[in-house]
Amino acid sequence: MPAEDPPTDPPSLAEEWRAQQQGESTRNRVYAVTLQLYEPTRVKEVAERAEVSKETARDYLKWFAKLGVLNQVEESPDTFARNEQYFEWRRIQRLQAQPEEELQEQLKELTRKERAFRERFDTDSPDDVDALEHADYDDVESVWMDLREWRTVRRRIRELERARKGQADGTQALA
Repeated sequence: MPAEDPPTDPPSLAEEWRAQQQGESTRNRVYAVTLQLYEPTRVKEVAERAEVSKETARDYLKWFAKLGVLNQVEESPDTFARNEQYFEWRRIQRLQAQPEEELQEQLKELTRKERAFRERFDTDSPDDVDALEHADYDDVESVWMDLREWRTVRRRIRELERARKGQADGTQALA
C-alpha cells in the first residue's frame, strides 16, 4: 500500500479570502473591501486589502463615492467610509419588494422581540441600560451583545415601517 500524505491543516480565513479574491475582478475586490469600511479608511489600506495599486483603489473609491455607496471623509489623505444611508435605502428597497403579508409577519415577530427586551431591561431603549447593572462581571459581554441585538431589532422595525409606508403610498423609500 502506498503511504498517504499526512492531512493538512485547513486554510486560514486569510488564505480563504485570498483564494476567493484571486478569481474576482479588480472592481469586485475593491467593492468587497468597501462593504467593510465602517470606520474612515485611507486609500492605502483599501489598496492593500484589495490587493490593487493605490491609484486603482483611489479611482474605484471615488467612483463608489459618486454612486453614493461611500462618503469621502477627507481629501488629504483620501479617506473613505460606508454611506450608511445608502445601505439603509437598499435594505428598504429590498423589503418593499416583499409582499405586504410577509412584512407584517416580520414586523409582528420583531415587535415581540423588542417588547421582550423592554421587559427584561425595564426600560424603553437600549441606550438607557447600564450593562453592569444587569450582569455579573463575567456576563457583561453577553448583555452587551443583547443590547446590540436590541438596537438591530429597533433598526429593522424602522426599516420595515418605512418599507410598508412606501408600499402603501407607492413611493420609493429615501434615506
